[in-house]
Amino acid sequence: MEAPRRLTLSLVAACTLAAAGCRSLDRFETEAPEAYCGSLVGAPLFHEGFVPTGAPPSLSLRLDLDMSSLTTRPGVLTSDDRATGLCSGKGRPLFEEASLRAIPEIANDTLSQLDFGEGHDHDFFAWVDSTCQGTMLAVVSLLKNDAVEVRLLKPAADPTPTAGPEKQPGFALFYLDRRKSGCRF
Repeated sequence: MEAPRRLTLSLVAACTLAAAGCRSLDRFETEAPEAYCGSLVGAPLFHEGFVPTGAPPSLSLRLDLDMSSLTTRPGVLTSDDRATGLCSGKGRPLFEEASLRAIPEIANDTLSQLDFGEGHDHDFFAWVDSTCQGTMLAVVSLLKNDAVEVRLLKPAADPTPTAGPEKQPGFALFYLDRRKSGCRF
């Protein structure tokens, strides 16, 4: 009888240690004015189709996260490019309080189990609507260092060789960190 009791106590201790090692995703929750802020990664491969031709790769995002709505509407994106971006001709930024919409079907697919490598606590996929570029796929990575990466994939029809970035498919990578006083835009 003593051996099963020791096994039970060992299992309880192991589970307690494992739970203590896990960090809650609630730490990513933001409350106004705090937000995750950051810029487009500057390599040409990480801003194709997101920056006007000839413009420097200067595009910043603000991300507000609502972790209690992770499976429905986990956050809101806003960009700082109202005057210089792809939608500036319409007087709009690329994203203006654009809701991230979770894709519940992915939760039931092996795609939800993709391993993005060390340093990631949680990754999720969401749809997000631009003010002038249509619906995009956002891949949001909540990192162990409490930062966030946002990858945006912009679909487009097969473009002609002379099509400008507003007609090009695109990929953009942003690295965001938490700022207690919000973003400067």
